[in-house]
Amino acid sequence: MKPISSEVVEKTLEEIENLSFSEAQKIGKRIVKQQPIIFAYLMAIGDDFLNQDEKEFLIYLGAVVCQIMSHGDTPLPKVTEETLDEVEGKNIKMVENFEGKTEADFLGAVEEMVINHPQPEVLRFVVEELMEEPEEDYLIRDESKGIMFAALMTIIDCLNK
Repeated sequence: MKPISSEVVEKTLEEIENLSFSEAQKIGKRIVKQQPIIFAYLMAIGDDFLNQDEKEFLIYLGAVVCQIMSHGDTPLPKVTEETLDEVEGKNIKMVENFEGKTEADFLGAVEEMVINHPQPEVLRFVVEELMEEPEEDYLIRDESKGIMFAALMTIIDCLNK
């Protein structure tokens, strides 16, 4: 798949922001039907690590990523458990390498990953969303952002195959 442009990312985000509740539900149901493995992954990934706000945010961002990726130049592959496990293993190792690093080192490494990623604009969207301050009523902990980043990058990588 060719890299998705920042314009496509922005257009998709605008479309999502303007959806009615029922339209958003239809998109959610379509994603569940077309990518059941991704949906199951998003539902299960944070059970041991993430609080309820973080789980909901991860599922929302996962759905947005799927919607953005669906605007690519080729149809999305149906992600298998094998593909997801393989990609997730690589991404988890990458995140583990960040443990104990300074925030500056972490941010530098993330920026380098974004630049070198096959879908840099989609990954940039994920990074920006995770680094943004959460709304007042939401609790998104800094220590949860690494696992959320790895999960979302896993989805991007699986859909980009």
